[in-house]
Amino acid sequence: MNDSIFTMINGVANKNEFLDKVMIFISNYGPYISIFVVCAIFLMGLINRNENQRKIAVDTFFITVIGMVISFIIGSIYYRERPFVNNKVNLLIEHKSNASFPSDHSLGTMSIAVGMGMYNKILGIILGVLSLLVGISRVYVGNHYPIDVLAGYVIAWVIGYLYSKFLRKYVQKIYGSIECILGISYKNKH
Repeated sequence: MNDSIFTMINGVANKNEFLDKVMIFISNYGPYISIFVVCAIFLMGLINRNENQRKIAVDTFFITVIGMVISFIIGSIYYRERPFVNNKVNLLIEHKSNASFPSDHSLGTMSIAVGMGMYNKILGIILGVLSLLVGISRVYVGNHYPIDVLAGYVIAWVIGYLYSKFLRKYVQKIYGSIECILGISYKNKH
């Protein structure tokens, strides 16, 4: 099933120049758009003296970093070749032939969506849709199998849940102490 879904999505590549350009753009820049949103929320929190906005960004940052570390560990333990290594695929973006499982692009963008969604459902949904487009684009451009993308999403959701349940209060306490040391106001602007 993984191979047939891959063939169905990647098989569309090189058939429509406009769609190819859109998918390449999403694949290359979707993660940066997600990162930009986190940075913008944090900066808005500084400018507006809004503690909640800063905490959203900090929580999202930690969820994403934890996810990327876990992805690195999984990729080191379980090596899966990328689709283009031993198969004929429509490769639209050149990539190193490192571990394909799980997809870092999918995991990272979904981690950001999950982190933002814990505080703002609409923003979480928008970033979740962007992450889904990133995942599809990674298959479309020939860099990942669908299971790599799905694994990235599952890891992001699990980490988001566990972080929220067990780590958030500790991270926010430490972050609050850092803000006090730096003299950043804790009062929300109303």
